[in-house]
Amino acid sequence: MARGVAAAALALVTACPSSPTSHFYALSATPPTGARHAAAPSAPVHVAAVHIPPSLDRRQMVRMTGPNSVQISETDRWSAPLDEMLGNVLAEDLVARLPEGEVLFPRSPAPSGARALVVTVAEFGPGADGNVRLTGSWSLLASGSRAPVAREESFAIDAGPAASAAEIAAAMSRALGELADRIAATL
Repeated sequence: MARGVAAAALALVTACPSSPTSHFYALSATPPTGARHAAAPSAPVHVAAVHIPPSLDRRQMVRMTGPNSVQISETDRWSAPLDEMLGNVLAEDLVARLPEGEVLFPRSPAPSGARALVVTVAEFGPGADGNVRLTGSWSLLASGSRAPVAREESFAIDAGPAASAAEIAAAMSRALGELADRIAATL
């Protein structure tokens, strides 16, 4: 009887399909398109928050497949929460573009007088046409205030076509680098 149960259990285990292998991706900093900005901001810039829409707030990669439909991959995943990765990579990109010591990373203590950079992402990733797009807004807030000292109320960055998950991560990284170029030029 025990042999029969063991054989049945073995048959059941071998009959179950294996789960597909997950692949993990990360965003990375990109070099600036121009020279490092020489003029120092009046106070350090703290990358305080990056807000992403709930549809992107997940570990799985999301692709738009139509105006009202998305594909959520079960095998292509982010190596960390996307909003945290966006904040850290944007800070790395800004470090490469602004004078040394002028950028503070998310979750780092902000000294008195530091200005807060808040980015709100509306869309980020490949659209139905396969092109990666980053849209949203950003504001630089005065120290201890909600009053913006600089802002871009609506930006749209097209990073070009990307088919594979690795190409999507690379294009998204380029889009963040371009956003950092725009923020640094404004500061």
